[in-house]
Amino acid sequence: MKGTTLRTLRQWHHYIGVFLAPAVLFFAFSGLIQVLGWQDQRNPPPAAWVSTIAGIHKHQMLPKPRPAEPARKPATARSAGDDDHDHGGLAPLKIFALLVAIGLFTTTLIGLTIALGTRNLRRPALIALGLGIVVPVALLIV
Repeated sequence: MKGTTLRTLRQWHHYIGVFLAPAVLFFAFSGLIQVLGWQDQRNPPPAAWVSTIAGIHKHQMLPKPRPAEPARKPATARSAGDDDHDHGGLAPLKIFALLVAIGLFTTTLIGLTIALGTRNLRRPALIALGLGIVVPVALLIV
């Protein structure tokens, strides 16, 4: 490839990466919450911010307020299929998913640091970063 083509591709990669960085950070963090299962806690229920982030991650919309649930009688016996997905502890794939979320979050922050540290591309990068924050938030509240 020609040098000008590589330079153009590098600039496009730079701007697209900076634009998408806020979403990558959000989904890496909310994915971490999903893997840890914080949104599924029942006693005590999850914090409102956890439920909100989980709702955005899973359904790409703000969660709707739930009506209060009526009190339930305690279950005395569990059916055979109740624990198909809950093995307790950290399964090897769960550990890997946690490492992926942490790695994705960390490398995205490093990428943003590098992108914003490039002096001649800083202003367009800041514009791309601002748009990367404003566009998804606007789409979420519309």
